[in-house]
Amino acid sequence: NNKGLPSMIVFDLDDCLWSPEMHELPGMPSIPVHDHYNGDDNQQVAVGLKVPRYGDTVTLYEGARKVLHELATNQDYQGIRLATASSSLEPSYSHACLNAIEITPGLTMANMMSYNQIGRTGNLTSNKRSHFQLLHAESGIPYNEMIFFDDCNWGDHCGQIQREFGVIAQRTPRGLTWDDFTLAMQRYRETMGG
Repeated sequence: NNKGLPSMIVFDLDDCLWSPEMHELPGMPSIPVHDHYNGDDNQQVAVGLKVPRYGDTVTLYEGARKVLHELATNQDYQGIRLATASSSLEPSYSHACLNAIEITPGLTMANMMSYNQIGRTGNLTSNKRSHFQLLHAESGIPYNEMIFFDDCNWGDHCGQIQREFGVIAQRTPRGLTWDDFTLAMQRYRETMGG
């Protein structure tokens, strides 16, 4: 595309977009937790997903919600494909959260994602090289047209993916922030000679 924008943005999930991590939950989250949408008393969105009986609730980081909302509503970003690359130990929990948590009324995270590579079994390993090879094969999008966000708190996924594939990778050690997003977009533009 001509605006110096990536063709695809890939997100890690645990500790990048949401908290807590799936393996820390005592069971499958299944109860949506609602709140007002953008301060509008008349509109509600599912902002989290709670584990029955225990009350542990998966919610998005404030910055992650803001970034996803921008990607969902800003016309400039409509051509960007979104994807997930997660080595979650509980992929079914991850999918439950993607299917339930809304960014705008009726628009779930799952609705926004074109591709999901979640887990570390089958073709996937704990090494995100496998996730990216599958995302590239599925989408046909060149690696150098991707941006990747990952907390990297358990290993340098960002460094590895950037070195091996030339993906612009941005660490989000405190969860995705608005600044992480704008910095990565700026780095992408600079790399592409924008």
